[in-house]
Amino acid sequence: MNPYYDHAGITIYHGDCREMLRDVEATVVVTDPPYGISHSSSYGASWKNTTIQGDTDTAIRDEVLAQLALPAAVCGTWKTPPVQGARGCLVWDKGPQFGMGDLRFPWKPSFELVYITGDGWEGRRDEGVLRFDGHISWESLGRTHPHEKPVALFRTILQKAPAGIVLDPFAGSGASLVAAKDLGRKAIGIEIEERYCEIAAKRLAQEVLPR
Repeated sequence: MNPYYDHAGITIYHGDCREMLRDVEATVVVTDPPYGISHSSSYGASWKNTTIQGDTDTAIRDEVLAQLALPAAVCGTWKTPPVQGARGCLVWDKGPQFGMGDLRFPWKPSFELVYITGDGWEGRRDEGVLRFDGHISWESLGRTHPHEKPVALFRTILQKAPAGIVLDPFAGSGASLVAAKDLGRKAIGIEIEERYCEIAAKRLAQEVLPR
């Protein structure tokens, strides 16, 4: 496989992860896969009325995780089945500014889930609610992906992750890879949409900029 980006211990491949996993070596998965909710978004963004490939159900997520059989931290939602074999679940509190959802329902959906599987996770025993403001909601203010997660969220998870190479088979715009780089860890990202490979590569090339 020819990498799309390869520098300072971080490698990005452009393609379908299901066709590439046999050639990848890693010890832990940290990823934000398609949730299986057929989400179409967002008002005023370049990705308006577009969908994420494989987002019709959780089949691709489950196939990839089963094939890898590695300890994993996997972002998700209560709306679809949990990750099989999860030993626990974290709650990402996105902060008060997020959560449009069903306006007839008197609570905002201002949280998402992170499923944890496998062994080797260690560190101080902290709360299971991770409080990070969601990434800025408007593309015009810097958002690069319709489902972008804060780098700080992935950095916090990686601080307790098993040692070795981090793999994100659904790398999107590269937040997990930036987090790995910040922590001095080697990481591999695979992304099916080339526009997001390009964005991730540009983010990783920015050595000293706020995230």
